[in-house]
Amino acid sequence: MEHFFVPFTPSDTFTVEGETYRHLTRSRRMAVGDTAVFCDGKGMDYLSEMIACDRETAAFKVLEQVPAVGESDLSITVYQCLPKGDKMEEVLHRCTPLGVTRFVPVISARTIGGAPNENKRKRWEKIVASAATQSGRSILPEIAPAMNFQEAIAEMKEADAAFICYENSDAPLPELPKSGSLAFLIGPEGGLTPREAESLTTCTLGRRILRTEDAAAVLLPILLDRTGNL
Repeated sequence: MEHFFVPFTPSDTFTVEGETYRHLTRSRRMAVGDTAVFCDGKGMDYLSEMIACDRETAAFKVLEQVPAVGESDLSITVYQCLPKGDKMEEVLHRCTPLGVTRFVPVISARTIGGAPNENKRKRWEKIVASAATQSGRSILPEIAPAMNFQEAIAEMKEADAAFICYENSDAPLPELPKSGSLAFLIGPEGGLTPREAESLTTCTLGRRILRTEDAAAVLLPILLDRTGNL
């Protein structure tokens, strides 16, 4: 079932408006008496019944509050070196349903372009919210501010497990935790420099070189399966 994110913790009764209201009443064609699942993006689900509806808002009553069942025990952060054009949107759209907790845009030596402006960030947040809603997630993934490569590596070292996906590596995936935090980095179209690749443990994603916008989406199901979080 789709989960609808609201910018508050639902109380006994609450109202929705704007885009969420339009999706519920126009796309889903919900009416009084129908139910939907709402969440505040922090991992709690609220099964709620529509009790009133007008031209701009819909009122709901909470029937049941339960911990999310669609989230894994593993907190995954994807450090994605910024790709060209709109390819970051593909990364967000495809990886959000696969359980990513946090996305970090990274500016590496061969990254083309700089940090995203405010309009682009808002668009990214909208893409993540839509993908999380469609896939029934209860946690809204965070999009962190852009970091340079050195900042990203320093932060990655704080995770329980962290590695760089590198086309010139022949090492397999490292030992993975079943819970806790996991971080990995994907390079840009031009790849990482040898010096950057030496910053952290590296691993291969196979014999073929994947596009930067495809790599994380290929890797995530493997990680979830091997850690029992699929």
